[in-house]
Amino acid sequence: MTARSVMSHRLHRIGCAIENGCIIALLSVLLALSAAPIALRNVGLTGAIWLDELLRILVLLMTMAGAVAASRDDNHITIDALARILPLRARLAVRVITDLFTVVVCAVAAWHGARFTLMEAEFGTLALGGAPAWIFQTAIPLGFGCIAWRYATFFAQHLRALISGLVRHGAPE
Repeated sequence: MTARSVMSHRLHRIGCAIENGCIIALLSVLLALSAAPIALRNVGLTGAIWLDELLRILVLLMTMAGAVAASRDDNHITIDALARILPLRARLAVRVITDLFTVVVCAVAAWHGARFTLMEAEFGTLALGGAPAWIFQTAIPLGFGCIAWRYATFFAQHLRALISGLVRHGAPE
């Protein structure tokens, strides 16, 4: 391995550890806060009004963080019944197409998520009793943008493999 690939691998591992740590922290807070209203009711107190809104925000953050983490290792749900019977080059061609489709869909979702977030900032929508809502909503364009970026790299890798396979083996089957 070259020094550059060792550094790249190390940075990838650090990034994965940070992502996993954020997901664990979000899930822990989400679980603790979900149990809080039950505990408060058992001792005769009513729950905080802002708790439901905070839980919705945490679910949004958790969803986006989980989707980004799933895209990290290309672990999103796939239907690969057809891919199991296709030859390698055909599978690579299908992967190139689906990777490109995923990039386009996620880029469009990121674009519209950014537009939504900017509109919310313009309208001055508040969350949690006074915090600007757009701060929390930036998870939408950032999450979809990260997924689009990752699938763009998968697209490039699969396209490179397809092209190099075609060059090595001649015309497609």
